[in-house]
Amino acid sequence: MGIFEDKIKDIDKKDWRLWFLMSLVFFLFIVFITSLVFYSDVSKLYEEELGGYSFNILFIGFLGISLLFLAYIVTQGISLKKLRVRLIEERSATNALEKQLQELKDLFQVSCLVNSKADLPTILDTITRDIIHCLQADQSSLVFYNPNTDKLECIAAYGLDADKIKGRELELGQSVTGWVIKKNQPLLLQDEADPSNYNGYVEKDRNITSALCTPLRVNGLVKGVLNVNLINRARKFNENDLQLVSIFAESAGLAIEKASLHQELKERMNQLIQTEKFKAVGKLISALMHDFNNFLSIIIGRAQLLSVQTRDTNLSKHIEAIIKVSTQAADIIQRMNQFGMPIPEKEFKNLDLNQLVKEAIELTRSKWNEWSKLRGIKIDVESSLAPLSPVFGNPADLREVLINMVLNSIDALPKGGKISFRTWQEEENIFLSVKDNGTGMREEVKKKIFEPFFSTKPEKGNGLGMTVAYSIILQHNGKIAVESQEDKGTTFILKLPLSKVKEKEETSTLELPAGKVKVLLIEDDEDLQGVLVDMLYGEGYEVKVACSGTEGISFMKLEKYDVIITDLGISGMTGWDFAAESKEINPRIPVILVTGWGDQILTQEAKDLGVEVVLSKPIKRENLERAIARALKLKPKKGEVVEEPPSKEKNFVRGL
Repeated sequence: MGIFEDKIKDIDKKDWRLWFLMSLVFFLFIVFITSLVFYSDVSKLYEEELGGYSFNILFIGFLGISLLFLAYIVTQGISLKKLRVRLIEERSATNALEKQLQELKDLFQVSCLVNSKADLPTILDTITRDIIHCLQADQSSLVFYNPNTDKLECIAAYGLDADKIKGRELELGQSVTGWVIKKNQPLLLQDEADPSNYNGYVEKDRNITSALCTPLRVNGLVKGVLNVNLINRARKFNENDLQLVSIFAESAGLAIEKASLHQELKERMNQLIQTEKFKAVGKLISALMHDFNNFLSIIIGRAQLLSVQTRDTNLSKHIEAIIKVSTQAADIIQRMNQFGMPIPEKEFKNLDLNQLVKEAIELTRSKWNEWSKLRGIKIDVESSLAPLSPVFGNPADLREVLINMVLNSIDALPKGGKISFRTWQEEENIFLSVKDNGTGMREEVKKKIFEPFFSTKPEKGNGLGMTVAYSIILQHNGKIAVESQEDKGTTFILKLPLSKVKEKEETSTLELPAGKVKVLLIEDDEDLQGVLVDMLYGEGYEVKVACSGTEGISFMKLEKYDVIITDLGISGMTGWDFAAESKEINPRIPVILVTGWGDQILTQEAKDLGVEVVLSKPIKRENLERAIARALKLKPKKGEVVEEPPSKEKNFVRGL
């Protein structure tokens, strides 16, 4: 830039000197002519010395030389002017090239940044900064669609009022930005926007005299808008500027896409780490679970039998305490078992997630409504539930996840506040957010929220609630994420796939046996055997006890039974083997399998292996009664065709 200025100044000096010299010569010539014509003394002197003819020759010669000199000066002046014009044109071209070079540098810098390990906020801030430098603009912003709030949010801004603009929210479809997203096309405004052309136009704090707005596309979908503004300027943007902004928008889209892939990879890594942790805990639990469940079955069973027999109120209270504590211990083992090993799709069906949300709200009403009022605070629960397609899942498990989230939100609202549910559907997935405006979490707490046994309230919980929730969502092929800031609240976001299962209506012919029910019990643990026998006798069943699978088979060949109860781990063979052999003897007798892994066995798989009902340990009296009643209802009717006995090759879950 300085070289061209110096050259133009040098030409201007030369031009000025030539014109000065020309003026001087012209002045001398006029003086000479005037002297000759008007002053006779001079004229006479020249005539006397040179003679008349010579004087004329001299006069014409001097006139000719003066005119030639003047012509030369004029020619040089014109050349200098042309040279000046050329230099100005070259300066303009050089400026344009320098501008393009700067644009390429900025684009290259953004491209390098996109492909670097820089975090997304840094990349977006750089894009909004560099676009201002390239276009000599006053203000730029990146507006992105936030699915959690269903609004447009400014995620990056640079220039005038950047601090005020960043973080602002806008309703979807409103104002100029909303128009660009809806139309999916760039917009060049060379004058102030006409509010009548844009739905819900938002008045600006400053006079925007020209603006560029281009869609921000991620994976081919419009997710936001890149805006660049001129404020109180006479200059206007043009189509070239719009193309440049579009290139920056593409870079921003690539950055967001890369960040989302990086986040997905990070989530999968974390998920893998969590799964491995769960497996490690599961292996530890597996080693103890069988014996521990047997002990709990004996404790609970004996306590329940004693509770029925005693009339002592004091003793009953102690017995109830034993049952309660033992049941809590059983629940903890069951919860640990849930994330210790993968659980198959047990009793999954098509569900309305909105209905589960309503049920969770009602089930926790006593906590967030009545209980909060007793504490002198107010907690409001609101929901915004969009129409949804069904998800395929277990209603009890998903309901437990929602209840856990509500209870966590209530604990985060010691001074009261609001809990908000929102559901929405995108492509092949359904989303649910549970948001509170409570105390929020520190970053280190947020990182550990799904860790087994991690709790911020050790006096109230065992640190398994959110761990189990995380495991349940994984079992439903979904994802769970948490967003939280201290003193600003917490949002849990669930993502579940749409159901692709068409449910079939099942019909079956049921018949209850008449008279006393005969039960064949196969159990080799004497203590557990004694509890089960007492429970069955207490309910009026006729019981025959076998201490091994071989003995049970021999009893079946001698007598007829209405139902068989066998432990999974028995002497001589497994419970699966016994069920298969019992079906070969009499396929009409229903089999109940007792195991500590009941939640991990699919109903259809168990049926294929000759087991009608799976009863989970620890065994409670009421659960035993329900299992027998269900098994008897599943007993085939007389004359009904019975399926082939299960093949031993099908016993692929025999090791459970």
